[in-house]
Amino acid sequence: MATPKFQLRKPNSDSETLILLVYRFQNQKFVYSTGENINPTYWDNETQRAQNNIRGNETLADSLESINVQLERYDSKIKEILSSWKIQKTQPTVDGLRVEMDKEFKIATTAPTKENGLFDFIDNYINTVKFTRTTPPKPISKRTLQKYRTTEKVLKEFSEKKCKGKLSFDDINMGFYYDFVEFLQTPIKTPEGKIKYGHGINTIGKHVQTVKGFLREAFEAGLTTNVQFENRKFAVIRENVEHIYLSESELTQLWELDLIENKRLEAVRDLFLIGCYTALRFSDFTTIQPENIIDSDKGKALKIKTFKTNQTVYVPLHWRVESIMNKYDNHLPRAISNQKMNDYLKELGLMAGIDSQFEVNKTKAGLRFSETKPKHELITTHTARRSAATNMFKAGIPSISIMKLTGHKTESVFLKYINVSEEENAMLLMGHEYFTKGRMKAV
Repeated sequence: MATPKFQLRKPNSDSETLILLVYRFQNQKFVYSTGENINPTYWDNETQRAQNNIRGNETLADSLESINVQLERYDSKIKEILSSWKIQKTQPTVDGLRVEMDKEFKIATTAPTKENGLFDFIDNYINTVKFTRTTPPKPISKRTLQKYRTTEKVLKEFSEKKCKGKLSFDDINMGFYYDFVEFLQTPIKTPEGKIKYGHGINTIGKHVQTVKGFLREAFEAGLTTNVQFENRKFAVIRENVEHIYLSESELTQLWELDLIENKRLEAVRDLFLIGCYTALRFSDFTTIQPENIIDSDKGKALKIKTFKTNQTVYVPLHWRVESIMNKYDNHLPRAISNQKMNDYLKELGLMAGIDSQFEVNKTKAGLRFSETKPKHELITTHTARRSAATNMFKAGIPSISIMKLTGHKTESVFLKYINVSEEENAMLLMGHEYFTKGRMKAV
């Protein structure tokens, strides 16, 4: 009898990839997702397990051990099924194996089938997915689920208008890709007179990325053999759009606002400034607790396990952050919603006189356009993180040190994230000793 094996979906990946259970028999191939993800660096091809000799990183070692425990469960279960069928003289089938494995490992009670169709699968997946594919797994956020539902809705509207409501797994090819992108970038007037779609490139890219995610899940569940979505031309399109950051002087303008008579705006301002001096995301700087503050011989710092990446970061406590924390006795005001906070930040920016003009260039509805707006109208909660990274860089803090806070993996990606123009970069370099050394001698 053939032996079930574990394989990496993308063995040459630079990041985490899915571990698959593969069993070949009678010219058939059963592929089953374990739901476990691992960086290939920590995978042992010979044992088909995560490495078990990690030293000096207890968190990583525990995570890899947890993966191996789960893989043993999958290995034991499929061998149990095959052994039972052998005794009963039952011939194994791909569908039969999937049903038996699902009984043990799937949360959903009514798993979709090929006959159910693409949208039944997507709906089932959204309603049953509980954890992200990270190591270790963490709960799916409401924001991610909303992103899934939005793409599902858009995909259904595309199906109704372009495919007579009969879009299937097999229809997902390059023709679908080009039609879907065109559909998303073409403005449509609703019966109520509103304009929908006409999306920008980055919004279209996010929908394509989510569709690819749905199809990858369906493939790994064995519901389709169509892998056209993996075609390099089936690309997640993106364009670089400049975003604002607030300079140190603009942050001082916010800091010096007298908001003693408006506690609502004072709380929003204070939370935002914490983000501006820590480079933390909204989901992290709004949940700081007293226990996150640690003392050392050199001063105070924040120790935070980030929500999005599940990484622990240490952030030196800027004097303004420390002052804000002291104001609230280390118990920060309760955060309001991201959307509502964005509205209040624009109001605060106007009050602080942050009104310099900022030019936004981007592609929408297939057309490239430029729009100039007062800076305060563009402030969002994410402006805090971008401001922190940019101001730290301009203050001379090494990129690699800032990247430890922001989580950027490569310097090239980080440099695209921060807002430093070519002129500003030149001005920063002018003070470097490489350009100034020997100047006095020459004179």
